[in-house]
Amino acid sequence: MKKISILFAMLVAVISLNSCKEDTYPRFNTPTEFELNTPALAQEYYELTPDGTVNLTWSQPDYGYAAAATYAVQVSLTEDFADFKELGTTYVLCDAHVKASEIAEAICMLRGIESEDDYTDEDARALYVRIRAFIDGIEGSEILSNVIVLNQVKEYCAIQSAGYIYLIGNVGGWVGPDAANAAALADWRLFESDNAIGSKIYSGVFDMPAGELIFRFYTELTGWDGGASVGMQVDDNPVDVTLVDGAAKEQLVAPGKGSVRIPEWEGGAMKIVVNMNDLTVTLEAGGVDTNGKAFIYLVGVPSGWVEPKADFAAEYEAWKLYDLQDNGVYTATFDIPADGFTFRFYKELTGWDGGASYGSQVDDAAIDITMTDGVYTGESTDGKGSWNLPGWEGGKVAITVDTANNKVTFAKK
Repeated sequence: MKKISILFAMLVAVISLNSCKEDTYPRFNTPTEFELNTPALAQEYYELTPDGTVNLTWSQPDYGYAAAATYAVQVSLTEDFADFKELGTTYVLCDAHVKASEIAEAICMLRGIESEDDYTDEDARALYVRIRAFIDGIEGSEILSNVIVLNQVKEYCAIQSAGYIYLIGNVGGWVGPDAANAAALADWRLFESDNAIGSKIYSGVFDMPAGELIFRFYTELTGWDGGASVGMQVDDNPVDVTLVDGAAKEQLVAPGKGSVRIPEWEGGAMKIVVNMNDLTVTLEAGGVDTNGKAFIYLVGVPSGWVEPKADFAAEYEAWKLYDLQDNGVYTATFDIPADGFTFRFYKELTGWDGGASYGSQVDDAAIDITMTDGVYTGESTDGKGSWNLPGWEGGKVAITVDTANNKVTFAKK
């Protein structure tokens, strides 16, 4: 009988322990509300500046446990949030110093301003703010806070426009690089891509008349001697450039007045790309304007296996393939170094594991290929498999990536 009593006591203890475990195990609750606090200065004047911040605090939604939530800030010009913008930066704490530049950019977008030329200065306005909270990977975790109002917010023109530089030379009549000539030089500008604002890589396609071409570049219209010239050398003497197979890539200096000189140009379109990051100029006969066209990236040995993320967008400007016909077919010609024919593609710069990789197979392993009469055609798919051509001797390769039909073609030029 004593043994039975002991066994019964032990059984009760085990049941009690299991009961305690069940009671204390974290359970997800679908939150119903959480509070964005009204700043003490909500009625005061907020003047947004590029380097300023606006401090916001809020409570954590009741998820039933101390969840690692993510928070995004949303703003609107109306209390009903019929039209709103979510700012780019997210937060993991309930105390954030929100970038004033992001708020100003959102206000401009809500006002329908698409370029600096569209912007008009207006008085301070009411800005409505709320927070979106969510837990990555958990359905039903998203919830919006209450709405608060900052009554006097003065924005500025925060629209990012593509930067540009000027081509100055005999093709444009040697019009002086002065501010008074801005209108006359408008058609001789090289622009950053709309998809790569801030990259400091400028391109343009110009119809060049047959004969001798002489030109250099100016980053600003500050006159001949304003220090804004970019050329082949410091001295004001042209340097001859020879196009090989219709193309050339040369080193530049800044400031520098040594112009590019092509003694015998056959005439026609020329694409010019000036990379102010490494001070190079690329010339391509018959080039087409790629501004505004969709693109993907070549990632591999030729591009130095630089991680394909937004921080390195400038490095990948030279490794884009463009969809010129808007049909999902991307093309480009690259100079692939000897023993460097190993690469895949990325549809976006979202990092190695951002899901944007496009290659020879799903698995992260290269497949060896061969060319027949200088051409390879094969299958492609969303994945990390690279193509590898053993014994590649180096040279130019025309690449076609057909994402509509999952095919690739590599042709030696």
